[in-house]
Amino acid sequence: MPDVEDAGSSSDPLTCRFGPAVSDGGTCFRLWAPGVQHLDLLIQNRPQIPMKRSDDGFWSVTVAEAGAGTRYRFRIGDLIFPDPASRQQEADADGWSVLRKPFARAAHGDALRPWHESIICEVHIGTATPAGTFNAFRDRLEHYRDAGYTCLEFMPLNEFPGGRNWGYDGTLIFAPEAAYGTPDDLRALVDRAHELDLGVILDVVYNHFGETDNFLERYAPEWFTEEAETPWGAGINFNQPMVRRFYYENAAMWLSEYDFDGLRFDSVHQIGTDSRALFLSELAQRAGAAKPHAALIIENMDNAARWLERENNEPKTFTAQWNDDFHHALSHLVTGAPKYGYDDPDKDPFADLEKALADGFVHDGEAYGRSDGKTRNEPASRLPPDCFIIYQQNHDQVGNSGDNTRLPDRISPEKLDFLYFVTFLAPQIPLFFMGEEANVRTHFPFFVDLPEQAAEAKRNERYRQMTELFDEDVPPQGLPDPNDPATFEMAKLDWKHFDTEEGRAALERFRTLMRFRKDMLWPLAKTPCRDARTARQGNGIIVTWEFEAGNLTMALNPQDVPADLDCTIDRKPVTTGAVSVNDDVLRLGPWSACAW
Repeated sequence: MPDVEDAGSSSDPLTCRFGPAVSDGGTCFRLWAPGVQHLDLLIQNRPQIPMKRSDDGFWSVTVAEAGAGTRYRFRIGDLIFPDPASRQQEADADGWSVLRKPFARAAHGDALRPWHESIICEVHIGTATPAGTFNAFRDRLEHYRDAGYTCLEFMPLNEFPGGRNWGYDGTLIFAPEAAYGTPDDLRALVDRAHELDLGVILDVVYNHFGETDNFLERYAPEWFTEEAETPWGAGINFNQPMVRRFYYENAAMWLSEYDFDGLRFDSVHQIGTDSRALFLSELAQRAGAAKPHAALIIENMDNAARWLERENNEPKTFTAQWNDDFHHALSHLVTGAPKYGYDDPDKDPFADLEKALADGFVHDGEAYGRSDGKTRNEPASRLPPDCFIIYQQNHDQVGNSGDNTRLPDRISPEKLDFLYFVTFLAPQIPLFFMGEEANVRTHFPFFVDLPEQAAEAKRNERYRQMTELFDEDVPPQGLPDPNDPATFEMAKLDWKHFDTEEGRAALERFRTLMRFRKDMLWPLAKTPCRDARTARQGNGIIVTWEFEAGNLTMALNPQDVPADLDCTIDRKPVTTGAVSVNDDVLRLGPWSACAW
């Protein structure tokens, strides 16, 4: 019988307890399953091997002859399942896990560029190219560099059921999706991006697992809690220290082994246990230990400013947050859609946009919507602008709309230019969805690849989410079937558009805005922002950000009629739309803006 050893423990934040430990002398297989009575290791084409339980709930066994490339799974009675910490899958999320030695830890070094120089493109690997693979996307990296992006943010790319998925239904969060390529292909993609001076951030999902092929709930119920139900199913039990450690190790792996420059943590407000604050604090600490300069981004509808605080101009915990408040106000003004509460006649979207530009959050401690006088969320005006990531389209804004269309199919070119100008010239961090740089019109519907029974449940869930979560009035059969391969093909980026007259003109406009930001904002933003002042004249807005190195001012008119503003401009501005200056009167045509 093979030698058996304890799973061991370590305070080293980069030491893994989850997943196999591969060495020249063999492999120690490990699984945390504290409630089971017997556990066997299955190695392909070999007899099953019983494992031994330690006091902390880990089962382990060392197999001397098992090396890189060995296929393995676990068995509890009739249940056969892959390693939840598998570093690679042979084919799919329910199949054989594959042993591999970890990549050498990347040297810490320095960040490719300062955070304030980030111009981010959100990318879905499976639809970004016709082939939908790591290697195919690696061959397209020069396009993103030449467009003016400085950073790419990959939507979740860990192993999910089937061969196509948005990424948010994953079950094996340590293993890159086999349909996209191998771990070596992914590391080569990150390395090539760095050669081109492109940073790479990975979106990770720690608030839930996908329902299909989630074997954990069948043998480790300790992983979940009824205390924290999410819109996607049972919540994770972050009160359990070993569960928290699983995610710390995952974050450290992406940063240290794959050399990602940062992580974006999906919907942390859906972490509902009492230990959420402890988990988020320790998660940031462990990620920082793996890579001190990593950009750590949260999606957090709670608008908790404390997670974004700075100390000596450096993040104390997280670097930035996706800012839906900015999107909601500006999107309503431009599209007229009464979503996000703007069907309330008491709301003033102009005031909300003014506040979002100056302070970051709109909902940041006001007593809005409450009769008891208590506030919600936390004041954010003390935070620097680069704590906030702003956008007009991301995967949610496109995919969670009823028709899945992008802005070029919904608004006029003048409004589109206005949106991009404001997003580029505000000192918050701009993010765009792949193809936005050239006004690509490719739809991005929700898609999966599931057995029919699970697919039917997902269809029903999708309709419920569209009405209850996203306020979309969707009729029966009004959404593309997420399980139909044609829906996935619909989401593939249309690269032919880049060679059209519209695509080339839009791309040149995008590059021009990038140069405006680089020349005007970057020299200021490398110094602290001391304050932000606003003035509103009618529905025209003037915002001045006071940096230690100087001031940046933007004047904008987000409406269909001209606006005359009393304003002195002491140098030549950059503009979009119809802008003129006579004496001390600044005239902005409809959907016009200028900055200086």
